Amino acid sequence: MAWEDVLRIINGPLPHDRHWTQSRLLRAVKAYVRDEFLPYAVLGRAGGRETDDHLPAIVAAIKGSDPEITLQAICDRLESMRERTPRGRTSWQPYSVKMLLERAEKLGLL
Repeated sequence: MAWEDVLRIINGPLPHDRHWTQSRLLRAVKAYVRDEFLPYAVLGRAGGRETDDHLPAIVAAIKGSDPEITLQAICDRLESMRERTPRGRTSWQPYSVKMLLERAEKLGLL
């Protein structure tokens, strides 16, 4: 699993002022490995990423709740939800949403 995904899982339930940064998480993991609380394997390279369908699912849910919504309105909603783009950016473009809607259709979410 990629460190960004681990970070998202860890930070999910935490208040915003207690969020971990990626560098802080890596320092803690390395210390746990050094002190033998975690196996060395956790520092190994992540395997190939499985197809992540959480973004198509979110976009499909937004579109399903309001079929007439524009791509830009979906962008605005994703930004207000603080969802990152597939490349990790904070601002969404209509073309990215269009691609996610197409992927959601292929996955049978729409």
